[in-house]
Amino acid sequence: MNEDKILQIIPAPAHLEYVYEDGGKARHVTCLALVELSNGDREVRAMGITNSEIIEDLSGSGALLID
Repeated sequence: MNEDKILQIIPAPAHLEYVYEDGGKARHVTCLALVELSNGDREVRAMGITNSEIIEDLSGSGALLID
């Protein structure tokens, strides 16, 4: 079971975007989340709006960050 927990959310820099590996239009990263993993480690993850309605973690979706 995934026990990752979001500790803090901050707005993403205005120039940070993502695009999926198969191409398509670049989209703005909505926010950055400080996440505590189930093993106690912490990492920052990019979050973006997908399907025009849901904010999701982009790290496991095949999205590439571009600057």
